[in-house]
Amino acid sequence: MQYWTTTSRPVGEQFSYWREVICQAFTPLATDRGTASGRPSAAEPGLASWVRSSLLTSTNCAEVSSKTQTISHGDAELRRTESEDVFMNLVTRGSCIVNQGGRTAHVKAGGFSFVDTTETYTQTYLEDEAHGEWRAVSFRIPRGHLVPLLAAPQRFTAVAHDGTAGGIASVAASTVLSTWGNVGRLGPAEADAAESALNVVLAAAAGASEALRDTGRESLESSLRASVNRYVAANLQSGADLSSSAVARRFRMSTRKLHAIYQGADLTYAQTVLAMRVTGCARDLAAGDRNSLSDLAARWGFSDLSHMNRVFRAHRGCLPSEYRAGRAGRAEGRRALSP
Repeated sequence: MQYWTTTSRPVGEQFSYWREVICQAFTPLATDRGTASGRPSAAEPGLASWVRSSLLTSTNCAEVSSKTQTISHGDAELRRTESEDVFMNLVTRGSCIVNQGGRTAHVKAGGFSFVDTTETYTQTYLEDEAHGEWRAVSFRIPRGHLVPLLAAPQRFTAVAHDGTAGGIASVAASTVLSTWGNVGRLGPAEADAAESALNVVLAAAAGASEALRDTGRESLESSLRASVNRYVAANLQSGADLSSSAVARRFRMSTRKLHAIYQGADLTYAQTVLAMRVTGCARDLAAGDRNSLSDLAARWGFSDLSHMNRVFRAHRGCLPSEYRAGRAGRAEGRRALSP
C-alpha cells in the first residue's frame, strides 16, 4: 500500500506537495484553498493531508483526508490526462459539492457520486468542523469496465447517492467500504472476483438497464470463471484440494454457484480441471520428460496411472505412452532430415 502525507513537509511546502500528491494518486487535478461555496477555507498556513492507496486488479482504491478545498479537473488537466477513468467518491466525513455535465450534487457523509475524467469537473470538499477534516474513499475504475454497463452513460456523473438510506445505494456503499477494508488481504483470483462484483454493484447503483444488468451478470460469471481457472491452473501440482466444494469455499461461494458459472462454458468445472491436467501432462511429454508415467500421473494430480491413461485417451485419442513415443519419433525424424 502506498502512503503519502504532507505532515512530513515544512508547513510552507505542504500545499504545493499536496497538489503533486493528488495528481500522482488520482488524475491531473488543480486545487484551490480559497473561498469554497461561500465557506472560507481554514486559516492555518499548512495543509495537513494524507492519502493511502492500493491496487485491486485494475481499480485503484484510496482513502483521502484533507482540509476544505476545491479540486478541479479543468481543460488544462484534461489535456494532460492519459487514461479514461471513472472515480467513485464515497464521503465518510464532511461533505462534497460535485459539478459535471451541467449537474450539481451535494454529497453528504455516507453518500457517494461519480465523476468522469474524459470531461471537466470540480469537487468542493468541505471539512467536518468537529474533526477539522474531510475524508473520502475514492475508487478509480477504468471507464471501459463501468460505463458499458450503464443505461444512461451521459447522465450518471454529479448525482448524489445516499448510502445511508437503504436500497442499492447502501449495498454499493457497503461493498466499497468492505473492498477498501480488505484490499490488502486478497489474492489475485479473489481480487479479480471482487473487482467484477464491485463493477456490477456500482453500475446497478448508477443506473443499469435490464439488458445491461444481464450483461453485467454474464460479465461477472465470465470473470469469476476466469479467476477460478487461473487458481486451478496455478495449483494443479501443489497438492491443493481442487474439489468443487473446496474451490467454492476458497472463492466464498456455494458449490451450486461454482457449477452455475460453468453452465455457459464448453466444459463443466470437473471437465475443466481434467482438461487442464491432461494439457499439463501432454506439455511435459512433448518437452521430453523422462520420468516414469506413474510419477507424471502423481505430479498432475491423477489418482493413479490407470486414471491418467483413461482420461488422457479420452482427451487426446491415445495413451500417454503412445503420445510420448509419437513425439519422440517425430523429433528423431526431424533430426535425421537436418543437414
